[in-house]
Amino acid sequence: MGEFVATLLTILKVEDGLNSELSDFIRVRAAIENRELKNDDVVAVFNIQGTTSYQVFFLDDDTTVEEIKEKLKKISVRLNYDSEEVLKRYINARRGKNERC
Repeated sequence: MGEFVATLLTILKVEDGLNSELSDFIRVRAAIENRELKNDDVVAVFNIQGTTSYQVFFLDDDTTVEEIKEKLKKISVRLNYDSEEVLKRYINARRGKNERC
């Protein structure tokens, strides 16, 4: 069996995600984390290439790319390079950092 790779599909507010085909995936992640859904929460949605599986991660103020990579590693999935770079830029911009990758 080959390695599974996660590709960033989108970053969006929960409110928008709940009004889309991603709704069930967002609700499942919230249930796993025993988390109340708030419309202003932001999630990153990843497609696991070669599957119909999606993984959702909440992007809180303290969320790091390394944390997401570790969670993916636990399910034998690695984050592709381009997705990692986009995620880093998004998180840095959200924190007010202007790092360029």
